[in-house]
Amino acid sequence: MTPQPVHRLHSLDHKADESSEEWKTSTKLEALGTMEGELAHLLSTCKPDKLAHNKTELSGFRNLFARFLRAKPTVDWSKIEPLPEGAIRSYKSLGTVSEKELIAAQLRKLVVVKLNGGLGTSMGCKGPKSVISVRNDLTFLDLTMQQIQTLNKTYGVDVPLVLMNSFNTNEDTQKVLKKYANVKDYLGRFNGIPDLLELDHLTVSGDVWFGKDVSLKGTVIIIANHGDRIDIPPGSILENKIVSGNLRILEH
Repeated sequence: MTPQPVHRLHSLDHKADESSEEWKTSTKLEALGTMEGELAHLLSTCKPDKLAHNKTELSGFRNLFARFLRAKPTVDWSKIEPLPEGAIRSYKSLGTVSEKELIAAQLRKLVVVKLNGGLGTSMGCKGPKSVISVRNDLTFLDLTMQQIQTLNKTYGVDVPLVLMNSFNTNEDTQKVLKKYANVKDYLGRFNGIPDLLELDHLTVSGDVWFGKDVSLKGTVIIIANHGDRIDIPPGSILENKIVSGNLRILEH
């Protein structure tokens, strides 16, 4: 086999580099064009009174995306070094804090941010992924809200939840959040979060108060009549029950 001259090999490498750069440029232009088409489609679905505002915001996003495509990130591998000894600590090695006020002080610095811009179409569902029912008719958003409400009630704090919505999810998410508008009015009615692990359906209406360590299973319906109050005793286990306004417990 006759070896290629060195200058010819260099020429071939140069052409390969040029071809690679052309391909990268073409791919980036295609990505930008596709994204611009999607943005135009989104704008076509906007209400007239919001068109100008949304057009400005999408234009800003388009410009940021274009800047990202033009960037040529480089990594100086000579500066990449292993983490120093002790930089990573095992979770089991972390100490526990029992002082409630110290925990509360740290929670007051906390903000929970959730990415909420995706739809559930890839899973055969409509609307935002966060409002898909996961368990016992509770959605991802419901579970997140319950976790935050538990922290707020337990430690007397007000941890904020920030949802990073997209134009696809913002309206539907706003509708779902309306049911939490009066959370703090009802948190005081729970001395502890009931055990819902085996619950299939729950209906609660009226002035209903829950004791500590209540367990709900199957289908449970609790309805307090106007002017009446129902107190579910601590440690109660309600399975397939209907609780009426005078605390009568019926088989369901």
